[in-house]
Amino acid sequence: MRATFYARVSSDSEEQKNSIISQVQYFNDMIASNNYQRATDCGVFCKRDGTAEATNGYYVDEGFSGAKSVKYRKAFLQMIKDAKARKFDIILIKNISRFGRNVQEILKFIGDLREVGVGVFFEDVNINTLNRTDDVKITIFSALAEEESRAKSDAVQFGKMQGYKNGVWGGREPYGYNIKEGKLVVNEQEAQIVKEVFDLYLNQSMGLRNIAKILNERGVPTKSGKTIFDQSLISKLLKNAVYTGEIRLHRTQKIDINRNIVKKVPKSEQIVTHDESLRIIDDETFNLAQMEKEKRFEKFGDFKYRNALVQNDEGEEVTKKVRTIVRGDSRHSNKHLFSNLLKCGNCGGSLRRKVQKNHKNTFIYWFCRNNDNFGKSKCKHRNLQHEEKLIEYVKSEINNYKNSPKTADYYLNSILNTRFNTTNLEERISNIKTDIGLLKEDRELNFNLYARKKIDENEYDERSQKIADKLYDTESTLNRLLYIEDEIAQTKLRFEQFTKALNDVDVDNLTNALLRKFIDRIVATTFDEPFEEGIDFGEKHTLTIEFNFMGENVNELRRADIKHRLANVIQDQSDELTDEKLEAWVKYASREPDQSDFADLGLDESESHQAQKEQTSLTK
Repeated sequence: MRATFYARVSSDSEEQKNSIISQVQYFNDMIASNNYQRATDCGVFCKRDGTAEATNGYYVDEGFSGAKSVKYRKAFLQMIKDAKARKFDIILIKNISRFGRNVQEILKFIGDLREVGVGVFFEDVNINTLNRTDDVKITIFSALAEEESRAKSDAVQFGKMQGYKNGVWGGREPYGYNIKEGKLVVNEQEAQIVKEVFDLYLNQSMGLRNIAKILNERGVPTKSGKTIFDQSLISKLLKNAVYTGEIRLHRTQKIDINRNIVKKVPKSEQIVTHDESLRIIDDETFNLAQMEKEKRFEKFGDFKYRNALVQNDEGEEVTKKVRTIVRGDSRHSNKHLFSNLLKCGNCGGSLRRKVQKNHKNTFIYWFCRNNDNFGKSKCKHRNLQHEEKLIEYVKSEINNYKNSPKTADYYLNSILNTRFNTTNLEERISNIKTDIGLLKEDRELNFNLYARKKIDENEYDERSQKIADKLYDTESTLNRLLYIEDEIAQTKLRFEQFTKALNDVDVDNLTNALLRKFIDRIVATTFDEPFEEGIDFGEKHTLTIEFNFMGENVNELRRADIKHRLANVIQDQSDELTDEKLEAWVKYASREPDQSDFADLGLDESESHQAQKEQTSLTK
């Protein structure tokens, strides 16, 4: 009978490596003592570092827990394939837990091996799987192996939770930090790189690819010591809140160690602390980076799903839907002064830059990308803009923006009025505290119902989750109200910093990064003028700038303010504040409307009169 054996250890430590040597020697002796024939032309030793080497007829997985999915145990999977190819007749294993720690998985592979006449001998319990009278024993010992694995996992999870509460970091250290005595400490050299990345992204308006390219060209090592930064690594770095001193642990939890099932832990149950000594990036810079990431994603990418071939737990290739980011037609760029800033008002596409030379002069102009690529079928207007004239126009508009303090005050008040409602603040805080108290009572009541067996475990868990989610949202609302004055003060401070930066702009030394701080987009539009008595008046061309105000589009701020005012005008009909009404209000926002204008909004006579008052104050 041709025999092989399978050995596995959970780590690549020296002690575990010695265990492999011992197991190999043990089974060689067993094969010899039972007069088995050693299997030939098969066997592999798969190491934790991803390498593998051929063996003399046996299989070893190094550094992989039996609780993990079998897809991680490459030697095991190769052994199953070789068994189906009948390269041996029996597999020798020390105990069932070496074979696996999942009852369903263990029984499946034993059944697959039986179909091809290959048995498994578990030495510690003297069971041969080809002997069907041992089936009950196999099931029992498999269940014990699974329960042992679960109990160990619970103990490890408990230890981690206690460590988290004491400030112990869980997992690998993020870039910018080292781990010392279980806790994070700032790595000053890496911290400078983190600051540089934020600066390149925000202040110099670089894309993720170019930032990675700069670091790679300088030979800056990643945390693993490699000198290969990529876009995904830069993206993760930019959104890691630990750089503000926030430590958020217990974000995921393994709920089934044997099936490797992990779930996301609700925010209300995560462990969140703050350590100012870990701060590398200030809150404002970090928040602006998140806003910029979201803005760029909206402009240049979207989530799509595609079918991809992946390996399942048995190592077989199957089709699975995979979420990917699909880039748009344009890319983020800061190469030219107006890169990613010029838009076609007719089709919404970007304007493309082109340089044209003759023997005397060089001409630089921008035109609609869709019109250039697809002709009038995609966009019938070229919207051509000469760069020299664009620069003069932008200079003039920036100067007007700088010299309009009343406009800036209006946008600031719009933010304060729409986002920071201080009306009846003390009463609202008191009511929310009452709500929190009631939710905590509900939580206690739910536990009592479960303790008295009035509800089962599933209903208890479902109720607990709903209460925890409501409690988290309500406590978050309370925190916002308690610190609303601080947020207002911070907003006003940001306003002062923004206006100072705007006033300091040198219009004769503009850069793409500088324009992005104050301009959201520049829109070129062509309007077809109507015919009159057979005369063609041609086309009307417009060029408009949509400015940024403290990182937000001024048109969106104005719309939010208009919607806020309209809601106040028709408080008892706030549910009827449709998009159509909002669009109509925006349409009339720039002029003095008459009574019939507001009738178009669906308001009655008294509401129209009040709306006209609001409109008068708005236009002032």
